[in-house]
Amino acid sequence: MAVPILIIDPGHGGSDPGGGSNSLWLEKHFVLQISTYQAERFGELGVPVTMTRRSDVTLGASDRAEIVRESGARYCISNHINAGGGDGVEAIHSIHSDGALARRIVNAISTRGQNVRRVFTRTLPGDRTKDYYFMHRETGGVQTVIVEYGFADSPGDDVTQLQSQWRAYAEAVVMAFCQHIGHPYAPPRAIGGGTGAPRPEPGEQPVVQSAIGIVVNGAARGEGFLIDNVSYIPARLLTELFGATVGWDGSNVTIRTEETE
Repeated sequence: MAVPILIIDPGHGGSDPGGGSNSLWLEKHFVLQISTYQAERFGELGVPVTMTRRSDVTLGASDRAEIVRESGARYCISNHINAGGGDGVEAIHSIHSDGALARRIVNAISTRGQNVRRVFTRTLPGDRTKDYYFMHRETGGVQTVIVEYGFADSPGDDVTQLQSQWRAYAEAVVMAFCQHIGHPYAPPRAIGGGTGAPRPEPGEQPVVQSAIGIVVNGAARGEGFLIDNVSYIPARLLTELFGATVGWDGSNVTIRTEETE
């Protein structure tokens, strides 16, 4: 088995539900869902990856840090949902890091429609040479980024966005990490057919030339991809911008406008 370059850490677990919980979800379950999705996608892309936990188990701080240290990975992404009444995505990196990966992750998530709150570091009170968070301080030479995807108690739109867009945010992290390490990236295979560029052979990933931003009336509203010189925009994003609704009946993407009877 290949030594992982990345270890994904679903925060909390077991007896620790996580502070980013509300009446709709427990943080420990939500971040495990996000992390499992990312691990599967990295596997599809050929990025060696492992996880600190794959089920609802309790991990103390020292045990979690040891798993990261002993994993052999160079990077760690620690997934969390925030709390405290704010709004938007945050990423926290070590005081000994240049923050490049953290900024790339936040920028990628912002192209999927999430607000950016901040990218920051924090020092240990009484010793400014050490990180405040144990996931930075106790994980050795592993470059760890803590990602807070949004606020469970947001007065803004984080709760509804997290419910409907968590997969897009998780995928944005996958793309950002691949770009950071220079690994080829391809988006998830779209469901259904289409016209334009030739479809890949079974098992073959489409070649993505670049990610493209979608800007509507001067505001960033999401992200698409340029594949074989054809621009691809998510059907849901495009149609909902024009007041339509999108569904999936198991075989077809269904689009309904207000005029549909």
